[in-house]
Amino acid sequence: MRAGHGMTLAAFQTALADLAASPDLVRAVRKDAAALAGYALTPKERARLSAIAASHSMHANCVLYRANRLAPIALNLPETCTALGDRLAALTAAYWAAEPHTDVHFLLEADRFARFLAGIDLPEAARTALAPEAALVAGRLAASRAMAGAV
Repeated sequence: MRAGHGMTLAAFQTALADLAASPDLVRAVRKDAAALAGYALTPKERARLSAIAASHSMHANCVLYRANRLAPIALNLPETCTALGDRLAALTAAYWAAEPHTDVHFLLEADRFARFLAGIDLPEAARTALAPEAALVAGRLAASRAMAGAV
């Protein structure tokens, strides 16, 4: 914590990361910087984050964040994604809202999405595609964890 301020670098970084992860938060901050009230920020830091949220490049940050979350899903559950068709965008948005924290482990992210889908009423084609892909991802994830435990 910096002397004389009730803010840590971690709080600023968390707020910045949350902005990249949430277009809804970006829109809220653009309307009113008070949307950042949940973070222990100084007025200067709040102003900086408000300026970042207002920047045209913030849209690109949000797109990159979502692309990084979509990549493990698309690579590990390709037939499921195809079978979901136009529903994929809404379902990934719902998943990301339910699971706001990502993981860099591709198999873990794909497994969490598969589990999320398993709890939703899906079209038969999507459910048929999901079952074997989810099992394959779960098996690979278990093997990855076993290898990590052996290190």
